[in-house]
Amino acid sequence: MSEADEAPVAHGRLRRALPRSRRGWSWLISVLVLVLAGTGLGTWAADTWPWPKDRYCWGAWEEDSGPDFLGDEAFGDDRDGSRTGKETAPTRERPIGSCEVVIASDYKSSYDGDKVSSRQQVSVEYGPVPKAAEARLAKVHDGFLGGDMVPLPDGLPGTVNGSRGLLVLPKSCDARDGRPTVVTMEASGTYSSGPMYTKNDPADLDGVREAAKLLVAVANRGMEAAGCAPDEPLRVSSPVYDLPGDPDLVFRASDDVCGIRGLRLDTENIEEQIGAVTRDLQTCSVRGDRDGMRYLELAMVAQPRLAAVFDGISGERPAARGWRGTGIIGEKHALVRADCAGRSAAFLMGASTDPRHLAAFANAAAARLGCAPIAPEGAAR
Repeated sequence: MSEADEAPVAHGRLRRALPRSRRGWSWLISVLVLVLAGTGLGTWAADTWPWPKDRYCWGAWEEDSGPDFLGDEAFGDDRDGSRTGKETAPTRERPIGSCEVVIASDYKSSYDGDKVSSRQQVSVEYGPVPKAAEARLAKVHDGFLGGDMVPLPDGLPGTVNGSRGLLVLPKSCDARDGRPTVVTMEASGTYSSGPMYTKNDPADLDGVREAAKLLVAVANRGMEAAGCAPDEPLRVSSPVYDLPGDPDLVFRASDDVCGIRGLRLDTENIEEQIGAVTRDLQTCSVRGDRDGMRYLELAMVAQPRLAAVFDGISGERPAARGWRGTGIIGEKHALVRADCAGRSAAFLMGASTDPRHLAAFANAAAARLGCAPIAPEGAAR
């Protein structure tokens, strides 16, 4: 056989010998670098070789892709720590998923020798909203409709701040019984030094807009895995507007809260935080200024897909005699659904159980939108 005849055979053998998976290539690269280290080229190889970067949350987030929790900045100045991920991707058969990225470090303080521990995480959940009314209100209203949340940009149905966010997915992703599917994301964490000192230390998402981009990226991957992705992926291309103001102290029990005349809590030492005030969303939170205790959570939601989250749980009767629409007033939450300015709107209350608070808020929000009062005259007194 001639040399020319042997060349294709040799090429075929080489191609079959090469690894076909990413893990196989990583193993081969590691072996090559070890070999190079023995020839004096190891430093060059380690500094310049294009190592594959880790990916997290169904491939949505890449190592060193922007936010601090994905880069070396997450480990502090000494770069000592680990970043791990665990995940369960949604599927067509079971469109429920979750993922978590955890940054952990443990070391001894150079100042006093105490053990210092840091554990930060970013958690994501994908799935339909709960069936039960109280569980659904606790998940959506308590977590993602507070006075510190703002609407997602570009008309996306959801809310976001610098540490968490919620996005309602397109109708094609609804559960079989019609419940909307949502993606939620939340950063949390703790820092402790010695046996007596612990503080909250959530993972750094690099601000509201970056948090919105992270949320949308993981939602796109989740929809692809579940087989319900739209023809064009969702995008964040605009700035985030309507950032919430700082909490303000309420000095007297007789003062109005949330900027609404007649809305009073008959208590002192509280602070209010007014969030979005748009035609799609209005929110306000009232908490203790020292202990952070929740006193009142109010929200008006008129954005169609976000309001659809509350479909089917407001009952079939008015919340009380003389109220418009349908509603429920429970021990921890209240919800009223009513038509307002040509759209179905949801008026929500959490923490407080006093219907006068919801009446004052709902009527003020309705007046701002240009529709009839939700509660009858005198219900707010």
